[in-house]
Amino acid sequence: MFNTEKIFDIENYLKIGLRRKWYIIIPFVLCVIISFGVYKYLPKEYKASTVILVRAPQVPEGYVRPTLTEPVTERLNVISQEILSRTRLERIIKEFNLYPDMVKKSNMEGIVDMMRGKIDLKVEQESAFSVSFEGRDPQTVMAVTNKLASMYIEENLKSRESRVEGTAQFISRELKAVESTLRKKEEMLRRYKEKNMGQLPEQLETNLRILSQLQEQLKTTSDTLRAKEDRLVFLQSQIEQTMDQRSPRGQSSTTLSTEGIEDPLATQLSSLKRQLEDTESKYTGYHPDVADLKKKIAALTLKMKKQEEERERRLRGVRDMGVGSNSVAPSPESDPTTAGLIAQYKEQFRETQSEVKGLKEEIANLKEEIALSQKRVQETPRKEQEMVNLNRDYNLMMSQFQSLLNKKYDAQLAENLERKQQGEQFMVLDPARLPEKPFKPNRNGLLAVGALLGLGIGLGLTWFRESMDRSFYEASEVETYLKLPVVATILNLKEEEKKAA
Repeated sequence: MFNTEKIFDIENYLKIGLRRKWYIIIPFVLCVIISFGVYKYLPKEYKASTVILVRAPQVPEGYVRPTLTEPVTERLNVISQEILSRTRLERIIKEFNLYPDMVKKSNMEGIVDMMRGKIDLKVEQESAFSVSFEGRDPQTVMAVTNKLASMYIEENLKSRESRVEGTAQFISRELKAVESTLRKKEEMLRRYKEKNMGQLPEQLETNLRILSQLQEQLKTTSDTLRAKEDRLVFLQSQIEQTMDQRSPRGQSSTTLSTEGIEDPLATQLSSLKRQLEDTESKYTGYHPDVADLKKKIAALTLKMKKQEEERERRLRGVRDMGVGSNSVAPSPESDPTTAGLIAQYKEQFRETQSEVKGLKEEIANLKEEIALSQKRVQETPRKEQEMVNLNRDYNLMMSQFQSLLNKKYDAQLAENLERKQQGEQFMVLDPARLPEKPFKPNRNGLLAVGALLGLGIGLGLTWFRESMDRSFYEASEVETYLKLPVVATILNLKEEEKKAA
């Protein structure tokens, strides 16, 4: 059985196309005509667009720092949410009487969604963006597009002013709160300084100088006291010597004791004991000064003991003389010269004794002041730490207050800038024009689709017709399929007739 399968090459394809040309031309023409009819039948959609320029602030940012720093894209997204809301779009639909047939038949929510899909927002660059709208009436499309552009401009102004005002109000509230806290910190700091006046860290140098002066004054006063006490001892001895020269033994003691004069040896002993306490507080018991003072105290104590014994002996002698004789011994004051000398010594003794008493009181006051100054100096480190904590909180609040105050001034400047429309603004660069040609449907695209479809159908029919045809049109086909050489060919009579004609 012979193989009748055909083998196709480029030349054969061309011959097939010429042979089956009507199978290709007729579907192609029909599809193009149908596409054109569809284009004429479909409703026309027009599109209008406007370009809006984002104008930079007229005042440089170096002079007035803006409070709104987000990119234009983010701001447009926020504004678009507001403009494309159901309420806004319903107003536009009613204002321009859009989709009157659909308003009667369909609900408003579906119409709003459809209109939202007809609006297109594109950010062409950082400083410009475009707004477009699609519709069937060119005049209405142009008007709606310009309306949308004006809404974007108005909404941008309102949004900027509202946000700037909100920022200024927020900063003002925060500033008042921080100012109130700052005043409380100031009051706490003032009260602390008043309460601890004299112990503050900045008064440490003054306290040290005062302490040094008081210690020096205490040393000088102590030396003066010792000198006065020595003078008391000297005057006491002078009085005793003067009275001993003119009076019977034991009379001076009686006279002095009746005068109520303090014993100078006891005063000197008390002074030596105070010196010993002060020295022992500074040095150990083996220090030479401590040992020397102990020796002086022991010697003075022994001397006072002997003096007391001598006075007792004199008193006994006087009592014995009073028992053995009724006569009275002559008094030293009977001699005017001696009496005047003794009175002078007694007056000096009393004055010196008064001075000693004043010096003791002064020394006591000085010691109290020294103790107070030492306490202030010792308390200074603790007060300094407390002051550091108070000042740290105060400085922190002051820094926050100053920062908010600067931000408040910046916000007020930015608010004035926005109110005077000197900040960043949207401006229509290219308003929407009346569309001359419909945007949809695309005539050229529709015709191209029809042409391609017709061509595809024609080629499909040609391939189907050629596949069903078992005829041979070339001698080479016969030789290929029969694998026998062709001896002669007979021309097509019809073709001969055509040539003859």
